[in-house]
Amino acid sequence: MARKDLLLGAVAASLLLSSIAAPAFAAKGEGRHGERGAAMIERLDANKDGKVSLDEFKTNISATFETFDADSNGQVTKDEIKARRDAFKDARKAVRDAADADKATAREALQAAAPFMLPGAGRMFDRADTDKNGTLSEAEVLASAEKIFERRDTNKDGAIDTADARPMKGKGHHGKGGGEERAERMLKRLDTNNDGKVSQDEMLAGATQTFERFDADKNGEVAKAEVDAKREAFRDARKAFREVKATDGEARQAAREALRDARMDRMGARMFERADADKNGTLTKAEMETAANAMFKQRDSNGDGFITADEVGKRHKK
Repeated sequence: MARKDLLLGAVAASLLLSSIAAPAFAAKGEGRHGERGAAMIERLDANKDGKVSLDEFKTNISATFETFDADSNGQVTKDEIKARRDAFKDARKAVRDAADADKATAREALQAAAPFMLPGAGRMFDRADTDKNGTLSEAEVLASAEKIFERRDTNKDGAIDTADARPMKGKGHHGKGGGEERAERMLKRLDTNNDGKVSQDEMLAGATQTFERFDADKNGEVAKAEVDAKREAFRDARKAFREVKATDGEARQAAREALRDARMDRMGARMFERADADKNGTLTKAEMETAANAMFKQRDSNGDGFITADEVGKRHKK
């Protein structure tokens, strides 16, 4: 099995990955995500009444805060957050790389590396850091947790249960307005002949365009510095979009389109390390094409030579 999943940017990543895990709580939806939601509810439900109260939720978050606060000084820094996440990524990679006989031990190490998500961390850090001291206190984290709880308590009964784990209506990371809608948009972008499906040639053409955008110096290879530049470009585009007034329709639309393009490249940047199978710090066009073809075959679940809307976002065993 080829392990060069790809640089492909959101050209493949957004198309093929239709859901994003919500911070510190269960993913919404049915099937596999619904099962995760039910398992998370069961874990947080301390009094076993079949639902999670705000107090139960905050108790869990307080325990998570203590895990992140490595030096136990009552503040979580960006470095502590990064260290926790890096440890989890390393443990997850170890599971993927482990021989069958070592899988169980690797999975135990992965469980020990959790949790790796903390309310207010990541891109929400600056907003959660209300006193602007560059760290997160437990009170600030719990304030962010309360907002998450309010969003998840869709029926507003003061608790989160399986009813709240159903697909959300409207926009969001899950449900039609979120990941699925983005995936369908990406499918449309790749479908250059507008026949409602993506051929292997169309997938490869989209991957090639992404590779060429990353290859800033046009030397036929993509280096880590070029990937990092795309990440920075996304941050700049996101900041620009936020600063445009909602009433300035034309400027806001232009900023939104720039952000969408930058987001595609950011998602491609996330795939860099996995695509760089030989770990030489660069990706060649040949490596990208091999990865794109392998990914296409994986996602073409019925083997008809096309990826259709009903195959978007599905995960299949190789």
